[in-house]
Order: sequence, then structure tokens, then C-alpha cells
Amino acid sequence: MNTQNDRVELAVQTWAQDYFKTDEVVIYVFADEDEDPSRYIAVIAVRGLDTWQAAEAWEDGGEIVSINHLGEGAPLEDAVWPWPD
Repeated sequence: MNTQNDRVELAVQTWAQDYFKTDEVVIYVFADEDEDPSRYIAVIAVRGLDTWQAAEAWEDGGEIVSINHLGEGAPLEDAVWPWPD
């Protein structure tokens, strides 16, 4: 069974692959429960870029209604850059 976080992760991954024009993306998604429970933050590693990227995803009624690129982002504490230098 898919959780809401799984659905958000899939939506952000699909969006990131289209936005960055590559299938080589690794994402970490977490709910922004402190600010707004309908907002999710994603940090994204994109092969070929030197820095983590960030995006926000908004859901309404269980559906993702918007995903926005936020520019460079800081990785989560346990996030590991997936490609060697």
C-alpha cells in the first residue's frame, strides 16, 4: 500500500527527471509539518550538478497540485551524495 509520502516521492522524482532532463536523480522527501502539513520539501541530487537542489510539493485532497524548484538546497543529515567525485 502506498503512503502519501510514497506518492509525493514518486511525483517529485518524475518532476525532477523532467525538470533536470535526466533519469539520474536521487531524492529525499519529508513533510513540512512545522509550517504547513500540505507542504513537502525535497532535496535532490542530480548527476552532473555539484550541489543539492531543493523543491517543494503541495498537496490538496491527497493529490499533488504543485511542485516548485527552490534552487540550491542543504541535504538532510543522513543524505549521502550518490555519485563519487
